[in-house]
Amino acid sequence: MNNQKLQITIWSVVIGCMIIGGYLGVYIIGKETGEYNYENVIAIIVGTVLGFIIYLLFSKWNKKRNGNVPDVDERSVLLMKSYLMGVLYVVLFGSGAVLLILYSMGVHFIETGLLIVCMMGLYMLIGLGAFITKRL
Repeated sequence: MNNQKLQITIWSVVIGCMIIGGYLGVYIIGKETGEYNYENVIAIIVGTVLGFIIYLLFSKWNKKRNGNVPDVDERSVLLMKSYLMGVLYVVLFGSGAVLLILYSMGVHFIETGLLIVCMMGLYMLIGLGAFITKRL
């Protein structure tokens, strides 16, 4: 199998998984609420395909503009490795410390929605830090 066929196969699997995951989400939400709104499935399919096409166009434009310059080098990999290891320890120890403090204050139940919001903020900060580290 040559490189282009392998790339097409990988992208097909990724797009298929995204569409199936979106459909599964619509199905689960519909099962919980009792009403199935399959109009969202069309939006999921169109959004996934359009996002992929926009990514391909941006990738072609970037390659045409920059030529064959690699995105990362050894220094970037070392910086990213150091950053991610630091984030891992800060998140692990920080989350553990926060949970111990909350437990000692008498909080025995944590609302799931609040936990999701906190984790979303944490993921956004980690992603922003990774983006900045890559650009250094």
